Amino acid sequence: MSSYSSTVAAGDDVQRELMWSALQQLLAEQPGQNKRQLLAGLQRLGLPASNTRQVNRALYGSRARFAHDDATPPLWRLATEARDDWAALLAAAVQLPPPSYGGNKPRAWQTEALAEWRAQGRRGVVEAVTGTGKTAVGVLAAAAALDAGEKVLVLVPSRELLDQWYEVLQRDLRVDRVGRFGDGHKDTLYEHSVLVATVQSAAKEWMLPPSTPGLLVADEVHRYGAPKYANALEPGFGARLGLTATYERKDHGIIAHLQPYFGSVVAGCTYERGLTDEILAPFRVGFLGVDFTPDEQERHNEYDERARALRRRLTSDHGCPEEPFGEFMSAVNRLRQGSYADPSTRDARSYLTAFSKRRQLLAECRRKQEALASLAPIFATADRGLVFGETKASAEQAAAVLRANGVQAEEFHSDLHADARKNRLARFREGQLKVLTAPRALDEGIDVPQAEVGVILAASRSKRQMIQRMGRVIRPKKDGRPAAFIVLYVRGTGEDPGNGAHEDFIEELTEVAREEPLDFGRQASVVDLFRWYSNGRRRR
Repeated sequence: MSSYSSTVAAGDDVQRELMWSALQQLLAEQPGQNKRQLLAGLQRLGLPASNTRQVNRALYGSRARFAHDDATPPLWRLATEARDDWAALLAAAVQLPPPSYGGNKPRAWQTEALAEWRAQGRRGVVEAVTGTGKTAVGVLAAAAALDAGEKVLVLVPSRELLDQWYEVLQRDLRVDRVGRFGDGHKDTLYEHSVLVATVQSAAKEWMLPPSTPGLLVADEVHRYGAPKYANALEPGFGARLGLTATYERKDHGIIAHLQPYFGSVVAGCTYERGLTDEILAPFRVGFLGVDFTPDEQERHNEYDERARALRRRLTSDHGCPEEPFGEFMSAVNRLRQGSYADPSTRDARSYLTAFSKRRQLLAECRRKQEALASLAPIFATADRGLVFGETKASAEQAAAVLRANGVQAEEFHSDLHADARKNRLARFREGQLKVLTAPRALDEGIDVPQAEVGVILAASRSKRQMIQRMGRVIRPKKDGRPAAFIVLYVRGTGEDPGNGAHEDFIEELTEVAREEPLDFGRQASVVDLFRWYSNGRRRR
């Protein structure tokens, strides 16, 4: 062989090795790409690949490095023999944000979560407590998908989140075509690269164009375990990412719908990790018990006894499952839709009435409002606060109580016009409002400005809801002061920690809180409450 021929052959070998190396990098970062996606990736990396024939030649020419499935066209991944060699490359590669990402530098836990998600074939659920930045994980995954030539659908459960995600994607993605579907918007993935859709609207349509690779990001993914929302989980999306603060439901929706679609939970961010990485503020938790008035106690006993008796009858006589509670309630709601002549329908409706009245009584308990008034000095001193209730009436009452005690407060709920809600959030952000009081409108997803104090008027039994609410007040403060979280409850009821309420939640808090949660006791005065708050504020 001439020296010229040897030189050409050596050059070809170098080019082939460069091609293989680049393909291994692309598939380590994102398994499951077809030849066209890999060609686009090679061209981004500056490799001289001009057509898919060259890509195929490289892929089929090294079966020790590359493997594929039976799809048309095939989807490629690293062969088993090559994965270990490229583990180090993957760890390094995921440190760099995708080219289409233009947001803030990813946090360490976000990078780790994305790496594990990729390692699981780009399927899984990321569980991260409120306030740690799970939205950014979705944006980073979306950016990588866009770089690979995929379409991206982001599912959200509310109109507020529809607009919030749209604004975030417009800001943090280097892409022109971000659209919306739902709440009057009719954009599609045919003309947009990224689409944010309410799950209510997406469940009625087929969103992904045929034969198109795509990523589905499901924000507040626990919500989509309901059968009517699970219809939005289209099988055509090969890449699937769920985001949630707490992956739990009171029914079988996770096992029936979410696990089969998304797979398992991947690395996320716990309270402990958030505190260690200084993403979350240190916090203190206090429980403040009150008693019913005699009249309230009498009514509560009546509703409680009736609800318990009817529940026993519904499970023993009418076939409703005893557990989990969500499945029981689903069965009761199905029964209530029958004819009133049917005893099961009458019992179901009577149970729901007693259950609702008992819950309303706990939410609107008079002495809770009095206890809230005793917290007015704390709210007046704090840099903004949030009060979480269970009903719109209790939120309105709470705002009125605080205003009567000199604290600038407004209620925030779904009956308000969208412009009014935005205005109140803006005034709260600017410090013109000291306190927002809400039923469940602030529980999930809405980007609430920083608050220092949170008070729960109606203590939900849901660990997920408690974590969502805590996350609203434990975001880092500029001066490093801790957050304060106070839970009001009626003694001797299902809200009482002494009766086992919030056991899982309290156990998790005890492990990471600055000090063990404190029950203030019956004799606590306004001075005692303020002293507890101010002493904690000084201990930074």
